[in-house]
Amino acid sequence: MIIKIGLVAAAIAAVLIVARQQMWFERAGLLADCQQVAAPKGTPLGGQWWSCKEGALSGLPNLAADNCQSKGIRGNTETWWCPLAIDRPTFE
Repeated sequence: MIIKIGLVAAAIAAVLIVARQQMWFERAGLLADCQQVAAPKGTPLGGQWWSCKEGALSGLPNLAADNCQSKGIRGNTETWWCPLAIDRPTFE
């Protein structure tokens, strides 16, 4: 009985790990997701621009932990400018 419970727990953990790596929850709109975008016309060069979509469970992400500044919200998307390059935003 304990072995069966352990196997089920391991299978659930494996599915959750794959789901996170494949971004299933973000694509389903449950968790927030950010994509790097081109700088708006007329802005000075430098840094990175990110467009972040709101997640149904997580809301809009806050990229302030990456030293980024919010540049506005339109609908369920927020635009951020980061003075230093980041690989992927870390959500607070």
